[in-house]
Amino acid sequence: MSDDDEPMAHDGQAILYDYLKHLTTLCLFSLGGVAALADKVSGRQEILVVMAMVVIGLAAFSSFIASGMIVDARYTRQPIKPHFERYRHAAPLLLSVGLGMFMYLFFGSLRT
Repeated sequence: MSDDDEPMAHDGQAILYDYLKHLTTLCLFSLGGVAALADKVSGRQEILVVMAMVVIGLAAFSSFIASGMIVDARYTRQPIKPHFERYRHAAPLLLSVGLGMFMYLFFGSLRT
């Protein structure tokens, strides 16, 4: 019997790990994009660009910590720590807020 004949086993932790790994990568690419376009925003809004980068950085940190919790739980064969859900939900929320902040500033700077 080949591997193709067996039904796929769905492992929730593996799916979450992949999701968080991709989210971390997306956060890091977003930070690079914001840094590359930051010179387009000028004036008093520069501090807001820095704040957007901090929020996106927190999203990257949250998703990285959450993926590390999954690795730790699988390595020690213990359940995932209870505050894992906070990191898992905070990461995409922070990324959305940070990118929204930057898009608002960037498109606002194009009008002037």
